[in-house]
Amino acid sequence: MSIKEDIEQAIHAHDAWKAKFRDFLSGKAAFDLATIGDAGACHLGQWIEQEGCRLLSKKDRDEICKRHTEFHRVARAIVQKIKQKDFNGARRDLACEGVFDQASLALAVALRKATLHASSSAAGPDTPPEPAASPASHPPESAVTGRRR
Repeated sequence: MSIKEDIEQAIHAHDAWKAKFRDFLSGKAAFDLATIGDAGACHLGQWIEQEGCRLLSKKDRDEICKRHTEFHRVARAIVQKIKQKDFNGARRDLACEGVFDQASLALAVALRKATLHASSSAAGPDTPPEPAASPASHPPESAVTGRRR
């Protein structure tokens, strides 16, 4: 699998958590609070430690680790709220543009930027790099996460 495929798979797996949280809220699923907050326990965390060390620059890897750790911190806080029966707080966190969406989007952006950097450095010196997005332009959420509002 290529770095781009690995990263897209990780983004989709982390996006699927929102549905799992909704199932948890309705009593259809369970979460282990001890492991949900551990960024190193999921597939992406393991990939970062193994393949990421080999394929990503230190700067990209550090940014992804920071965003991934924050994602798991937010996820753990949501599970904690549900277990404490703070259902309104959990729903707020899971709402469109809530803290979960913000953490998920930040992680997806960091992962996709790293993919572009890895692709351009792997392309070699004779291959022109892909144009960077203007800092003033922000892509719509669906362009970054594949989700529509």
